[in-house]
Amino acid sequence: MKRGKNYFVKFTITVLFAGAVLLTEAQVASQGKFPMISAHRGASRNAPENTIAAFSRAIKLGADFIEIDVRTTADAAQVIMHDGSLKRTTGLDAKVEKTTLASIQELSAGQWFGEDFRMAKVPTLEEVCEFVRKENRTNGQSVKLYVDCKDINTGEVVRILNQYSLLDSAVFYGDLVVLKEIRKFSDRARLMPAYPGKEKMKKVIHKIKPYAFDVSPSDLSEEIISMCHMNGVRVFSDLLGEYDRPEVYRKAIGLHVDLIQTDDVSALMNTYNEFKKTTPE
Repeated sequence: MKRGKNYFVKFTITVLFAGAVLLTEAQVASQGKFPMISAHRGASRNAPENTIAAFSRAIKLGADFIEIDVRTTADAAQVIMHDGSLKRTTGLDAKVEKTTLASIQELSAGQWFGEDFRMAKVPTLEEVCEFVRKENRTNGQSVKLYVDCKDINTGEVVRILNQYSLLDSAVFYGDLVVLKEIRKFSDRARLMPAYPGKEKMKKVIHKIKPYAFDVSPSDLSEEIISMCHMNGVRVFSDLLGEYDRPEVYRKAIGLHVDLIQTDDVSALMNTYNEFKKTTPE
């Protein structure tokens, strides 16, 4: 059977990226639709992670979300810290859950990154919310919080975000146990569990009515994204580590993911700008 040029073009696009059917750069640019950007632990390549300095830089670079890791101290304060231990970023060999807020706030959360940041502290959730609200009001922005629920007091976290008018726009990532707990405190909260696979997807949607699924970059495909979108669920993907590079950004953009999380907001923005240059005159 004779096969023309169009057949081979379609075949090539279909097999690219493990069966993903991608939009061309010109198609994406002409639609003007790019995934939202989440700055992983803030602009963590420009400033010490999970500090106000990193969050400020992320906002200046154009992030739509800043991702924060929330943990509970010995005296029940909600602080922003990725690790369960304070050692890597503050030097204190102690667990967050065993340390009081006053003790934590005596530490430098930035000296490990560079002397310019030695005065940076571990912020509380209230401090981050106050900072984001002020930035949004001052600059007319709508930066949102991507809350990674490491070890949280669910009711307190919901209360704080609601107090600062950030609850309705925030997204909560965590396991199903903590997300169900958050749902008890707020029927408005935007929940995001990890993508559970095709077989369990409908069950999870029925249980917690997620706003989005966190889909691993290795699982991104037209089929999975279409299934999520058809069920009214957005697709967020962490393009971190080996996936945090332009060719993977392009794949995710072409597949119409809804949000890309990155450690390198500048590189992702540069990729968006490259797409925009392909817009037909």
